[in-house]
Amino acid sequence: MICPHAHLGRMRRLTLGALWVILSLIQPAAAADEWAFQLSPYAWLAGMKGNTGKLPDGTPVYTEVSPSDVVEDVEATLMLIFNANRGAHGIYTDIFFADIQSDEEVLPPPVDLSLKVRAKNTVVSVAYQYQFFRSEAASAELMVGARYWDTEAQLNFKGGGGLLEGQRLSSSDSWVDPLLGIKGSFPLGDSRFYFVGGGAIGGFNVGSDWFYEVSGAVGYRWTDSIATAVGYRLFDVDYDNDDFLYDITQQGWQIGLSWSF
Repeated sequence: MICPHAHLGRMRRLTLGALWVILSLIQPAAAADEWAFQLSPYAWLAGMKGNTGKLPDGTPVYTEVSPSDVVEDVEATLMLIFNANRGAHGIYTDIFFADIQSDEEVLPPPVDLSLKVRAKNTVVSVAYQYQFFRSEAASAELMVGARYWDTEAQLNFKGGGGLLEGQRLSSSDSWVDPLLGIKGSFPLGDSRFYFVGGGAIGGFNVGSDWFYEVSGAVGYRWTDSIATAVGYRLFDVDYDNDDFLYDITQQGWQIGLSWSF
């Protein structure tokens, strides 16, 4: 039987090794080009729905947080995208952390069973990107990399008068998925407005069963180095490992600021 922690350790070492290979390839291949960087903090007002855990008998626990509740339910969050490019080659990094707490009504009165859910999610994506198309103002890149997930869920039941009353359940897990993606941007006419979007798939039963995401946004370039964008993002992941279940969909509006240097 393969130890999950040993498997995760090997995946991390493989990811770091792949990044070292990528950097060593970029250096000679693009010696004549200078590095270009882009830092993009963003806010994602994403609702969440799906199964975030299991009861002791294996029954999935369904949780739903609407986008309108996100502002009230988020305890802490960090969202950041970083691009480093040299010529046609580059590295893409997306860091997402969210600590969400919500109260759910499981059964209304007279049973009156409620559930408090707290979910902490850390998602870090690192990928090599290759620019296969470029014009004066438009570009498109292919991405190959890995996505690291660290998820913790706490379920506290209250009321109901049954077996679930007072139950406190907690579970956590972490895993690494392979990632394949594409992204690009192009101007909207002769204006300073532009469209940016992309998508990714992964998992393939290496870590999760699968995941996918798509996003699109319309931005405005205030200067050559500063831009803002507003759009929509959706991702879905299905991960099931013994007594840990994380099968959720998150989607909502996203607003970001980009600084190129």
